This record gives sequence, structure tokens and C-alpha cells, in this order.
Amino acid sequence: MIRFLKLYEKFGIVIFIVLGSIFLVSVTPNFLKLDTILNILAQAAHGAIVGFGMTMALTSGGFDLSVESIMALTSVFMALLIPEIGIPLAILFSVLIGSLVGVLNGAVIAKLKVNPLITTLSTATIIKGVALLVAGGRMIVIMQKQFMAIGTGKLLGVPVPIYIMVLFFGLFYLVVYRSSFGRHVAAVGSNESAARISGLNVDLVKIGVYVLVAFASAVASVIRTSQALIGMPSMSPGFVLVVLTITILGGTSLAGGRGNLWGTLLAAIFVSMIYYGLNLINVQVFYQMLAVGLVLMLALFIEGLRVRYLQAAKAKGIKV
Repeated sequence: MIRFLKLYEKFGIVIFIVLGSIFLVSVTPNFLKLDTILNILAQAAHGAIVGFGMTMALTSGGFDLSVESIMALTSVFMALLIPEIGIPLAILFSVLIGSLVGVLNGAVIAKLKVNPLITTLSTATIIKGVALLVAGGRMIVIMQKQFMAIGTGKLLGVPVPIYIMVLFFGLFYLVVYRSSFGRHVAAVGSNESAARISGLNVDLVKIGVYVLVAFASAVASVIRTSQALIGMPSMSPGFVLVVLTITILGGTSLAGGRGNLWGTLLAAIFVSMIYYGLNLINVQVFYQMLAVGLVLMLALFIEGLRVRYLQAAKAKGIKV
């Protein structure tokens, strides 16, 4: 049983993908077409990118509910800045503005010792209000159609968002698995008191984590805004649920100390597969949301069983 649970921790999401693929292939013959697969991967990009950041937040023992608001703020500023300073600078400044929200989140959580859930819920409300104020409560149409190349363009026949997703996976992989910062994040999430005693700058690690989450959210907003060609002060309602589903389903522990970046990438593809596949068979959008919510509940249920079983095994002196 312990061996099975260990295997599930690493490869559980692969089982979901295989079962989901079998179901969708059986109900729609178009599912295995190359265009369909590329569209699923492209649609997974923004969820995966934000999921990489959320993986680090959960690994550090934290949480971030402000990703939607950061995306909205970034989107609004891009729509306002593109006509004034051009596309490259507008993207740069808008992503920087979005990333500053991460500095605020990290500082409040680390320095004021406020619970991450309360902090990011509060900043989410504040930042969304700021986005609505800046936009005047309306959507802002972007007239520069060349901006769409980021979200809808193709390079060598492959959608640009896929390249961005792969690039961000590589960057976060280096941070999580090949840098001292990644090890420090896991140490803080495993035992914050021990991390402090060992000399780690826990406050700086936490601030760095939330900056990365905000940065990833801002970049995802660039993709979504490019696809819609509209600055949206109320972007992606309910998207935080999707990101949490991706991260938890991918094998990152809510208890902290353990993240799974590969799992997050595969879970993002799986969730995209659910939405895209159900859309192919004309399932209404609220049933699609219901399916994702049920998948999240199932993932949490299995994770709870896994943790309790391993804890019981440890209590009995069984090596896990």
C-alpha cells in the first residue's frame, strides 16, 4: 500500500490523463487530431504558468487567492499603456505593476505575520477595486491588433502560448530543483521554526515566493489579454479555483514542504483537456465547472487518505 501511495504521489495525474483521454476519445473522434492537442496545450498555458507560482506558494506553507485580481490589474494597465508607449514597454511596466502586488502580499505575510489566506483575500479585493477604478468600471478595447500575436500567433505551426509555458516551466524548474532558493522554500514549508534557527532569512524567502506568484499571474494575464484584445478589470472569475485544482491535483501538498512542478504541468494539461473535451461534445459551461470542482474534491479526498495512511504507518514504525 505504501509503495502504491508513493507511486500515486508521483504519477497519479498520469492516471487521470489516461482515463480522461480514453473517455474523450470514445465520445468524440476529433479528440486525437493534432490541432485539438495543440489547442488543449495552448489553453493550458495560462493555468500552468500561474500554477507554477502557486506550487511555490503552497510548498512554502502559504496560499495566494489574489491571482485573479493581479491578472485584472495587469490587463487594465496594458490596455491603457499600449497606445501610449507601445506594446513591449506596456507589457514590461504592466508585469512590473502586477509583480509589486506580490511584494505587498509577501511583506504583510512575512513582516506582519498575517495569515496568507486572509492577506491574499484582502489584497484580492483591494486590487480588483483598483483595477475597476483605473478602468472606470469598463472594459478597454485594445486597437493594436498585432498584440494578438502573443496569445493567438503560431511559430513553426505551434501556438506561441505553448512556447511561453515551456519557457516558464524551465525557469521554475531551475528555481525549484536547482537553486538554493528552491530548497529554502521547501525548508520553510516543512518547518518554519527550524528554518529560522538554521539561519535562513524566512521573511525574504516568503516575499520572494509571493513575487514569483504575482509575476506568473501577470504574464498569464498578458496571454489572456492578447487573446481577447480587451483590458478586463474583472478577468477570469473563478480562475483561482482552477489554479488550486491544477496545483493540488499535480501533487503539491497543502501542508507545505513538498511541491511537484511536473505534476502541475500535467494537471494543467488535464484540466484544459476536461474543458476542451467537454466543449467538443457541447457540454454547457456550468457542467464543465462542475466537473473541475468534482476533480478538485476527488484530489483532496485522495490526498487526505494518503497523508493519514502514511502518518499511521509512521506511528507504527513502518518506514515510509
